[in-house]
Amino acid sequence: MRTDRRHITVPGITPLVDVVFLLIVFFVVVSSVVDLDRVPLDLPMPNPAMTMPPAERPAAVVNVVPGDDGEALGYRLDGQTYNPDHNGVELLRHALAVHLVADPNTAVVIRADRAARSAVVLPVLSVARRAATEAGLGHPVRVELAVEAPR
Repeated sequence: MRTDRRHITVPGITPLVDVVFLLIVFFVVVSSVVDLDRVPLDLPMPNPAMTMPPAERPAAVVNVVPGDDGEALGYRLDGQTYNPDHNGVELLRHALAVHLVADPNTAVVIRADRAARSAVVLPVLSVARRAATEAGLGHPVRVELAVEAPR
């Protein structure tokens, strides 16, 4: 007499739950890292609004950290804050050059407060030009100013 025993295996959902949990943790961590690079600013609003929405291209966003009376406390790029002195500006130039070497089509986006003086924004323009030279670009770097979208 022969006995035919068949084992029916039911796939467990434990590995699926583990993967879903890991994905949730990953997205929570990534979303908090993205917000670390944003400095709360009162961006200017052009009047009349003759700006175009940003194109889909790689960008290095330089935040001008606002201080008192329109001065800058520093410049922030990729979560790193650079002092507004000569050494900090040179370090910022090198960090921008790294971005431009990685992708020559990278645009430099400057986010500055509405009350910021042009004297604190101009060093970023100069740094972007010198970073393009350091990166060996055959063309000027594209510089964009971030403004508040019209409502």
